[in-house]
Amino acid sequence: MDFINQYKIPIIIGVVVVILITIYNTMLKKRNKVKTAFSSLDVMLKKRYDLMPNLVSMVQKYMTHESDLLTRLTELRVKAQNTNSIDESIEINNQIDDTMRKLNVSVEGYPDLKSNQNFLHMQAVLNDVEEQISAARRTYNAHVESYNNFVGMIPMNIFAFIFRFKQYKLFEITENERKSKIWM
Repeated sequence: MDFINQYKIPIIIGVVVVILITIYNTMLKKRNKVKTAFSSLDVMLKKRYDLMPNLVSMVQKYMTHESDLLTRLTELRVKAQNTNSIDESIEINNQIDDTMRKLNVSVEGYPDLKSNQNFLHMQAVLNDVEEQISAARRTYNAHVESYNNFVGMIPMNIFAFIFRFKQYKLFEITENERKSKIWM
């Protein structure tokens, strides 16, 4: 009994330290999964950014009235490529999604463009990239949800605050998509 009393405090301190290390490591692992998922999503978004100048160039030849839409798309592409913030990247890419949808609607009014083989190929490639982006967003959102749940629950939220682990923003549909129900 003397042995236990003698080492009681060091044992308690050791157990607390092991628990804190385990909590920290779990938070770090979950945060890294979020960052890795965003990195994969970022690769898909870069593919889209790389296609955008070709799309804009091709569409400009046909469209004369939608130049502001094409200018907006170009501006958003540059902004998206120059951001280092996940939250800002999500916001900009939601704006790109909205602008791309508007562009697709505008294309409907140009039968010559819709029948152009290069444009049809570009549209097919872009659709494939958009599907890959959608899959990457789902993966990212799943990791964000798991991480946010972990760091948001009591008592983990206390440790998250102490260790400065912040919650991440989900990729969600824009308000315009919600209103127009394009996503359904």
